[in-house]
Amino acid sequence: KQWYQRRVAITAGDIHSDKGMGKDWYQFTTGFKMMPEAPPEERYSCGTKYAAFLNQGHPTVQEGVVNREVCYKKDTDSGIFQACQYTEKIRVKNCDGDFFAYQLQPTVQDGAYCVYNRKSSCVPNVIHAKYGDKAVINCTLNSEKDFDSSEVEWTKFNDVKLPSTKLDKMTISKDRLLINIEDITDPYGGVYSMFIPSTETSELVELILYSAVEPAQKYYLVQEGDDIKIEVTLNVVPDPKPSQVSWIKLPNKQVNGAKYKLSDDARSLSISGITTKELGTYRCTVKFEIDGKKYTKSSEIIVQLEEE
Repeated sequence: KQWYQRRVAITAGDIHSDKGMGKDWYQFTTGFKMMPEAPPEERYSCGTKYAAFLNQGHPTVQEGVVNREVCYKKDTDSGIFQACQYTEKIRVKNCDGDFFAYQLQPTVQDGAYCVYNRKSSCVPNVIHAKYGDKAVINCTLNSEKDFDSSEVEWTKFNDVKLPSTKLDKMTISKDRLLINIEDITDPYGGVYSMFIPSTETSELVELILYSAVEPAQKYYLVQEGDDIKIEVTLNVVPDPKPSQVSWIKLPNKQVNGAKYKLSDDARSLSISGITTKELGTYRCTVKFEIDGKKYTKSSEIIVQLEEE
C-alpha cells in the first residue's frame, strides 16, 4: 500500500495519527521515500504528537527482509524532546534499491511515521536590485542523497522555463542550484520557482527591481512661502551623470529661474518661497544605457497646499 505522510510542523489542534491503519506492508511516496534514522527536531514534527522514526539502519538489498525497531518521540510543552516514549517492532525490505517497504501496525494514539524529506532553502528569498546590477539566486539542499541535478526545474512566473533565450543575461550552475544574473533590467524582476519533482521540493525567490528614479517622498504638503527640497535616489549601475538627469514641472515647464535650484548631482530640486505657481507635479527623468540598450525612466512628485 502507498500513502502520503505530512512532514511539516503544525499546531496541537491539527494532530495527525496513523493508528488504525491496520497491519500491512507500506511504501512511502514522498521525500526520499524512507523513514529517518534519527529523531526529528521540530515540535509536532511530521504533523503529529508522537513522531516515529527508525531506531536502526535500513537494510541492503542483499539482506532481504529484516526486523527493526521504530521509536516514537514525544513532543513536550517545554520544548524538551524525549526519545522512545514508545517502541514498535516492524519489518523492512530494500526493494531493489528503488524504495523501502515497511510492514507496520500503527497502535500509538496521536502517533505517525515520519518520512525523510529533502529540505531546501534559498537565502535570501527576496533580492533587491538596481538597474544594471548583478544578483545571485543561491539555493541549497540538506543532502545530495539520490540527487540528480537534472531533476532541478527553474521557472520564472509566468511560465517562463529557465534557461530562456529571453533572459540571456542569466546563467545556471551545473548543479542547477545557483543562478547568476548580470545587467538586470525589467524582464528579470519577478518570482522564480525551483522545483524537484521526485521529492516534491520547491522554493520561491523574488527579485525586486528598485524604481530607477525613487523619490524620497511622493507628496509634499506645503504652505505658501515655504522652502522645500525634492530629493530622489537613482537606482542605476553605474551611477548616472548629472547630464543624464532632467527635471520639469508638468506639463512641460522647465525648472529654472530664481525660485528653483538644482543640486550639482541633479538628485535634488530646491524650491524657495512657494506660491501657487510652484504647486503641481514635478517629473524627474534619467536616461541610461545597459548592454547597448537605451532606457528612459522617470518618477513624479506632487507639491500641493496643506489643507487648513
